[in-house]
Amino acid sequence: MKLLFESPSWILSSLLIVAFSSAFFMTVLLLVRRRVSIDTLKKNHDVAGFTFSIIGVLYSVILGFTVVSSQERYNDVEKTILTEAFMLADLYRDASFFPEENRNTIRAHLREYVDYVVKEEWWLPTQKHLRVKSHDIMELIWDSYYDVDVSDEKMKVWYSESISKLDNFMNSTLARFFSSWDNLGAMMWTLLIVGGIITVCFMFFFGLDNIRTQMLMTGLLAGYLSFMLFLVYALDHVFTGPAGIKPVAFEQVLTLFDRWDEDAKIEETTHLNPR
Repeated sequence: MKLLFESPSWILSSLLIVAFSSAFFMTVLLLVRRRVSIDTLKKNHDVAGFTFSIIGVLYSVILGFTVVSSQERYNDVEKTILTEAFMLADLYRDASFFPEENRNTIRAHLREYVDYVVKEEWWLPTQKHLRVKSHDIMELIWDSYYDVDVSDEKMKVWYSESISKLDNFMNSTLARFFSSWDNLGAMMWTLLIVGGIITVCFMFFFGLDNIRTQMLMTGLLAGYLSFMLFLVYALDHVFTGPAGIKPVAFEQVLTLFDRWDEDAKIEETTHLNPR
């Protein structure tokens, strides 16, 4: 099961899970029908139908709420990552208004941080503690701003804006860390999985004259619920699940860094060699 969740093709993984769950419950239904007569099952229709409607409503509410909640959290994490990337890009760009020595130091540390996130930190196992190396690089970034000598009012404005963006960058980084630790607990997953099994198992208390029709309905219900649970898993594991967020935003920021450095070199060359 772990291999399915970690498969690069999450569509294939979901199809395999849906097919397995549908086939499993259809097989169990067939075994039940062979051991229990249809007349015995029909005697349970009134009570089973009433109970099934209650359980179905309760489980659909819980599952629907969980899907919506997981989707909202997933979207919030994406926004947090984009904010962190935006702040890094702004800091790198705004550093051009500082003296050359400070500018080079700030940009070097910002590039070091993005390189570390893209190449190392993003792929590390999720653990409930801050990354030591990431924290050290952020300290270097703070120190590089502390060393800036604000010489005029214009530079003071850019420095103030940069410190504000640096605070937002730090907040976004911490939010990303904390989001990677936040998952549905074991109790909630037990409720979802056991509730889904109970809901499908209620199909065994009914006896339709056409067993193929009943097997089809059971398979569709089992497949649908298993896909919903797979969706919850994918949304709940924001960074490591089958639909885990990749560091695309940070990779694009590195591309911007390279482009701005090239533009700066061209501009410097133009000033040194005017026509």
